[in-house]
Amino acid sequence: MKKMKLLACTILMMIFMGMNAACVFANTAGISGHLDSVVGNAVAGWLWDSKDPEAEKAVTVTVTNRATGEVAVQAITTANEYREDLLAAGKGTGNYGFHVEIVWEDLPDAVYTISLSSDGQTLPQTLQHTVGNSGSLVSLGTFKTTAYCPCRSCSEGWGRRTSSGALATAGHTVAVDPRVIPIGSRLMIDGVEYVAEDIGGGVKGNHIDIYYNTHGETRQHGVRRSEVFLITG
Repeated sequence: MKKMKLLACTILMMIFMGMNAACVFANTAGISGHLDSVVGNAVAGWLWDSKDPEAEKAVTVTVTNRATGEVAVQAITTANEYREDLLAAGKGTGNYGFHVEIVWEDLPDAVYTISLSSDGQTLPQTLQHTVGNSGSLVSLGTFKTTAYCPCRSCSEGWGRRTSSGALATAGHTVAVDPRVIPIGSRLMIDGVEYVAEDIGGGVKGNHIDIYYNTHGETRQHGVRRSEVFLITG
């Protein structure tokens, strides 16, 4: 009898824990967003909850020292700026953009990782920003930028392997046309430093393919036009 009671209690506890986990998942499953760029002291992006499209979500942008893991800055704002591109993409009212100011001059020289979170959920995509002597910037002009990931449809079975031999890393690796940009070049695109480590079959001329971890992130990136800088020195 005691064993039966113990078994019943265990089953009830497992059901209760499962219901709690389901509730937590239900509360966060609709949240998606993207960090778009770092331009000067402005970090821009968007975030919305597809389960509650009228909600103005509070977002936290966290800046972490990549070498030490220490949080340097946390900026909190509300994602409520209207963006026509979000409305055109079918994202509710389109009022989900945001900007936060990060005074990079106040931070020690280092490479920093920028992440985005809301309601206790941290999104997988990050940006990278370098403070300090990162060399001189030479404009290469305006390029079309697209995105790819390690899935078969994007990478044709190559996964994270690149033509240079390096493993592709989000926030770091881009594919280029080597006739335009040599492999190994350091580039600045929308305030983020990348390295040309890959060659894409469909990447021709003034076109750069930016590596992301997931296919969903590649769809969020879409097709953009950005000024690209070569980092020298």
